[in-house]
Amino acid sequence: MATDYDAPRRRVDDDLETDSLEGLKAAENASLDVDDDGEVVESYDLPTLDLSGEDINVTVVPRRADEFTCGSCFIVQRRNRIDHTEDDGTIICMDCA
Repeated sequence: MATDYDAPRRRVDDDLETDSLEGLKAAENASLDVDDDGEVVESYDLPTLDLSGEDINVTVVPRRADEFTCGSCFIVQRRNRIDHTEDDGTIICMDCA
């Protein structure tokens, strides 16, 4: 059977009548986001508070002798997380390898 891909497609939602209670429930469920596990994911609105004038106080600790910076993700990690060293001397962590 040939399929005409240029023909307008009908959605399943078009078959439901939104004037009935069942139609309204089905339309509400169709608009929800579902993740890969089948769980409903609610939307999250970011706060509109402007923090551009705020100072952030963070204590910066220098890299220790038993740490390295990954040449791919640039995250400081412990030496036991080294996977390999590239030909140019770049150290790569286990996550990026």
